[in-house]
Amino acid sequence: VKSLNIVRLTNLQKPVVRCQAVHASSEAKKASEEDAEGLEREVLLAEGAKIMITRNVWTSKGLVNGAQGIVRKLWYYPGSNPRDVLPAVFFV
Repeated sequence: VKSLNIVRLTNLQKPVVRCQAVHASSEAKKASEEDAEGLEREVLLAEGAKIMITRNVWTSKGLVNGAQGIVRKLWYYPGSNPRDVLPAVFFV
């Protein structure tokens, strides 16, 4: 799945943002994806990328396992350098 996702991101021909987890402790760094309730250590995003939720997050608002969308916009704080910081918000 990860290999296919990388191919699809490459085919978008858009900048890809690598969002890496920031760990609050050494124990958190050692935790598995399952221990973190499905949170990945790294997420790759690009405008136009298809995404899918893999866990129920907020069921009353439709953020449920299997819900899909497309990243429409990555927004950064004014004056920040996208090469140095993560997006403040991404719109789906």
